[in-house]
Amino acid sequence: MKFKRNKKVLMGLLFCLCYQFHGFGQTKDYKASYTFDKPKGNQIASEEQYENLIAIVKDTYPSKNLFSNQSPFVVVPAITIISEKVAGEVQVVKVVKLEIRLTAQGKDNDYVYNKFTKVFTLTADNVSSAISKAILSIRNDPKIITFFDQSNQNIVSFYQKNCNVILNTVKVNVDRKEYAKAFDYLRYVPETVTCFKEAEGIMTKIFLDFKEENCRKLVQNAQVAEAQKEYKIALLYLQFVDTNVGCYTDAVALVKKIGARVDEKTLRDFEMEKLVFSKLSDLKKMEIIAKEVDYFGVTINE
Repeated sequence: MKFKRNKKVLMGLLFCLCYQFHGFGQTKDYKASYTFDKPKGNQIASEEQYENLIAIVKDTYPSKNLFSNQSPFVVVPAITIISEKVAGEVQVVKVVKLEIRLTAQGKDNDYVYNKFTKVFTLTADNVSSAISKAILSIRNDPKIITFFDQSNQNIVSFYQKNCNVILNTVKVNVDRKEYAKAFDYLRYVPETVTCFKEAEGIMTKIFLDFKEENCRKLVQNAQVAEAQKEYKIALLYLQFVDTNVGCYTDAVALVKKIGARVDEKTLRDFEMEKLVFSKLSDLKKMEIIAKEVDYFGVTINE
């Protein structure tokens, strides 16, 4: 899914608030989330082989939140042929020396947090077969788990070392109303670093500043859905409009308009879902809005 920069401000913020509020425990328990980027340029390995490598890496280190499309941290796999020779008299085979490398780094700044490398010397009919053998051989390799553990620790160390710089930069961004830039610095500050509480407070303030804008966008998208006679979609938007925002009266008016066009069961279901939503904590509301609003593709203009 492609994310516009202005959408990041609210959608990523909501996701990050919910994710971080659950807590990371001790530093050793912190697990960053990662995306995977395939290496650039011409590659000796095929697209399918890289997909298999990524799948094996994920299976080797399973975690509910470890791999996410909304992460500023990436793992870049690379497969390099070091040498290849011909061996055998009766049956000629290739002896291929190759390296599999995983690099944990920043998505935007390419800052390297950790590297995993493993060199193989394999006999195979051809280079492609040797690559496939090497990929299969790293399944459940404990060094991959060590790679992620060390990457996570290095991310925590990076944020701890740069806490003051991050907060000072963010405060300037907020003063200039550059919320997108501010949030880009804050969204993945680990709970274990000393500046987390202050970062958390700034993120919450940014969220509250966008609450009214979020309401207006929800109503606007509901109006578009209503005009297209997609009444259930419109009601799904409207059930996430909180009562303590300025545009709530607009939402109520639109619900009444839609109510005349849908059956009683649809309206009852909407009222029930809205009631359930209204009784949730702010944290849970954030979590639900992060998932549902993102699903419907709501964008928030800066």
